[in-house]
Amino acid sequence: MPESPRALDLRTLPPSERDEAVFRTFDALGPEETVVLVSDHDPAPLVPRFQAERPGRFDWNVLEAGPGRFRVEIRRRAVEGPHSTREYLQEDHRRLDGIVTRARSLAADRSFDEAARRFAEFACGLNHHIDMEENILFPVVERMTGPAGGPTTVMRMEHADIRQRLPLVASALRSQDPAAVDAILSLTQLLGSHNAKEEHMLYPMADQAAGGDREREELVRRLQACPAAKAA
Repeated sequence: MPESPRALDLRTLPPSERDEAVFRTFDALGPEETVVLVSDHDPAPLVPRFQAERPGRFDWNVLEAGPGRFRVEIRRRAVEGPHSTREYLQEDHRRLDGIVTRARSLAADRSFDEAARRFAEFACGLNHHIDMEENILFPVVERMTGPAGGPTTVMRMEHADIRQRLPLVASALRSQDPAAVDAILSLTQLLGSHNAKEEHMLYPMADQAAGGDREREELVRRLQACPAAKAA
């Protein structure tokens, strides 16, 4: 993940010009390049238009979800075209891993303010990732396995544990507590085990349950359009 990706502050533009500015900027990106949109309102309504006009070309990653300020990263995919649930969500795991690893490195160097900002991006993205899974992916799997006692039951329990840890780490970073470094390490170890189970078992099950290529791509489109929970 680049240290200083290209940014487009939509707050500086008249509302009538914002959408076209986003698409012009995206179209100028090279493969794997990103632009970060900064807005005073949720830009999520752009997702259906990207899906219609730039299908299979983009990834949409939530960095900050208000109130009053929203930031999303739009990445131009290196390989364009349909992708599976496993590919889509596994790539998001890798992206989030990169952010939290950087946050831990900054905390270890006692750069707590920047570490806290990076961790806030990670927590926002991880909460959105969990929402995508629990609200959209898990019901697809549960149609095949049943809602009780299947793999999604374990995943939901682990999600609850992970979410409980996020504000504790954020608080430690804000108070510049050196223990935050070990707290991030413990969290990433838990995530490593959790993510491996999802990638090797749950995501393939979801792709199988979805059906053919068209159905899998439609599931990815639903994941992309999943609303981000607003920050408190």
